[in-house]
Amino acid sequence: MISVNSIINIKLPKIQELTIAQIAALEQTAEALHTEVVQAQVIPFDDPQVTEEKVYGKRGRFSKNGKEYKGKIRKKVVHGGGHLQNDSTFVDYSQSGKGKVTLVSNTPYARRLYFHPEYHFDTGENPHARGRWYEDWLPGGSKEKFCQKTYKEIYRRLTGL
Repeated sequence: MISVNSIINIKLPKIQELTIAQIAALEQTAEALHTEVVQAQVIPFDDPQVTEEKVYGKRGRFSKNGKEYKGKIRKKVVHGGGHLQNDSTFVDYSQSGKGKVTLVSNTPYARRLYFHPEYHFDTGENPHARGRWYEDWLPGGSKEKFCQKTYKEIYRRLTGL
């Protein structure tokens, strides 16, 4: 008859350390994806706003009809500043302990812009601006392995494996 004995030593602090590293790697991967999307310049900036301002001439100037020059209205294009890309898109870590992080755009127009790629987006600030801007990083896209590779690299760096 054969007798086999096994001794298993479970190092709970090491398992806890690996679990914490998983959560940290997940959060850092989400931040890396957010940075990658911003650097790819695919999120549309706000629509440019046209403002009108009155420009006055020197006092005592006269127009062609002999009346004193009162000034003219000049239109000025002011860009919105990229609120969707810079201020309103962020990573939500609230459920990172459960293995879920979310990239959130919390403006009322983000959904409309994302799901309507037929719009003509202003490409002055972001030359590749379009609808469905996460499409390259989703399954079937050109950069679909980005998150997997980034998570793997970050996890290895954090754990020393």
